[in-house]
Amino acid sequence: MAWNPTTNKSFENIAGVEKKAAISVGAPIAYSPSLQPKTGYHDGWDITKAYQDGVAKITWVFRCIDVIASNQAKLPMIFRRDNNPFGEVVSTDPILEVFNNTSNIGENAFAFRYRLSAQLLMSSRGVFIEVVRDRLGDPMALHLLPPQDTAPIPHVSKFVSGYEVKLPQGDKRIIKPDNVIWIRRPHPLDPYLSMTPMQAAGVAIEVENLAKVYNRNFLVNDGRPGGLLVVRSEISDEDKDELRSRFQGNLARAGAVGVIASDDGADFVDTAANPRDAAYIQMRTLNKEEILAAFGVPESIIGNSANRTFSNAMEEGKVFWMETMEPHLDLIARSFDPISDEYFVDFDTTGVPILILSLQEQSQFHLQEFQQGLISVNEYRTSIGRKKVESDIADSLLSNPNLTPIANTEKPMEDPNEQAAAGAVPGMAGGAAQIGAQMAGGQPPAGAEGQPPAGAEGQPQGQIPAGMEPIPQGGVQAGVPLAGQGTDAAQTVAAEFSPEQGAFVPLGTVEGAEDIELPASQVPSELDELEPEEEEEGEKSLPFQRNPIF
Repeated sequence: MAWNPTTNKSFENIAGVEKKAAISVGAPIAYSPSLQPKTGYHDGWDITKAYQDGVAKITWVFRCIDVIASNQAKLPMIFRRDNNPFGEVVSTDPILEVFNNTSNIGENAFAFRYRLSAQLLMSSRGVFIEVVRDRLGDPMALHLLPPQDTAPIPHVSKFVSGYEVKLPQGDKRIIKPDNVIWIRRPHPLDPYLSMTPMQAAGVAIEVENLAKVYNRNFLVNDGRPGGLLVVRSEISDEDKDELRSRFQGNLARAGAVGVIASDDGADFVDTAANPRDAAYIQMRTLNKEEILAAFGVPESIIGNSANRTFSNAMEEGKVFWMETMEPHLDLIARSFDPISDEYFVDFDTTGVPILILSLQEQSQFHLQEFQQGLISVNEYRTSIGRKKVESDIADSLLSNPNLTPIANTEKPMEDPNEQAAAGAVPGMAGGAAQIGAQMAGGQPPAGAEGQPPAGAEGQPQGQIPAGMEPIPQGGVQAGVPLAGQGTDAAQTVAAEFSPEQGAFVPLGTVEGAEDIELPASQVPSELDELEPEEEEEGEKSLPFQRNPIF
């Protein structure tokens, strides 16, 4: 590319073979003459400076990198079939053994992936991973190349024609682009660079370092500020050195008292500010907050939950995993896409406690939608990561409180009025159709020879099960519960129970039931046909006493 030529990123220029390069190989954007600010802070945070002045000296920088790298390294990496982010999970594959067990002969998978995340957060050139392949071309090992000695070779059409690695002996090695995985956070100005939190928090990191050094020197100086000892009379150089040695503070002279003699007296001028005047505590607090914000790590994640409720600490955990860890994991996983054309590379986060709690809250919300009839059973199962079931009722929207089907998400539901006209209950089959036919005066379907007529399993022939009442002739009434409409419809059907048949039959079919609704006084009795016997004088009969009928 004309605006980013190869000569600006070649080790030959650094070695002085041709000429001094304007931009070193993979140098951070702060080194570019066209983009480097002319005034103010413009230090470049390459990985060497990031380690020496950041990780090795500032507690917050080390802890942020450590917590992000550790959480990434302990997650299992998985494959998904069909190169689909929602495909079936594959947990056994030779490449996954490289990701999760042993990455190379010198590192296990945890150490390799920990250093990967650490370099990604510190290196302004990104992370370079060399893929070692077997004779069949399948990856068998992964090696991290030193980012301070590795750089891409720009190409006009291929973007990168190879990767140049400077060896400790001074030699160069060119690696084909197919054998290198380059992971970087996209830079807004230079596609060959990577953004890091170290650049954003560079000033805060240096101020924090200087504040710690200031406090250290203040304590070494016996807690006394720097100043000038002014002697009003003339003294020799030997006397000056003597006074300087006497009043030079250190831990060994803590609490020591010095005495000087001067004819005209002496004065002490304080030329330094004490920690209180320098707002030392407030300055360090702001530096910490700025560094944590640059890395996206809440303070409770690094182990300090003081002045926080359980709810606040939990929300900080959610923010860390959703806003910091998920983009970090996606950046790494998508960079490994070229390693397999068949599978989709992903991380298994199902075992993260804070995400489990978040999924439980989401599942509870979908359960409430299901209970209110807004989603079907299969839609609920899909939302919580379960497989769908093959059932019409599972695709139906169910209304409370009786879970009555009111719609179907996969196919149109049958018209309830047509089912009522055919003698069947909407949404039911088999026994319901038989009951509808019986209530209409027909006969149930015949069973096999020697078997009773076919009907609902475990249900007497002709008996109406609860909840299977027929639909009224006028059809389903809007705004009225279906269970109530079924009960009203059953009460309007003219039927009676036959003891001989053991089932409901049309009204008027049972013999001997013509006078069953007459008052008791009008119902004839067999006792009325017997004539009362004459009683002899002096004998009394008991009430209702009669001779035996037989």
